Amino acid sequence: MTTEQKNDPLMTADNTNSNQRSLTKAIYRFLGGAVLGILVLLIPVTYGELNNFGLVQVGVAFVSIISCGLLSIFWGEKFIDTVTRMLNSTGL
Repeated sequence: MTTEQKNDPLMTADNTNSNQRSLTKAIYRFLGGAVLGILVLLIPVTYGELNNFGLVQVGVAFVSIISCGLLSIFWGEKFIDTVTRMLNSTGL
């Protein structure tokens, strides 16, 4: 660690721990949202045939999963609660 980093108030141990916790929380939110996206995509797959996937369908599924992960990072529990309420209302 350089002397500039030691004197920098932004590089304190509390701040780096806070940043690390924030990053960990964002990763967990992303993974939770991605898993939720996978579950949402598995619903129609269970009622259809598994052999009719093309490149477009796989691409759309990938984008949907990533989008669910990113939305859960930004909106957190609000997004996850909304999606789960929508899934509960379908009666599946």
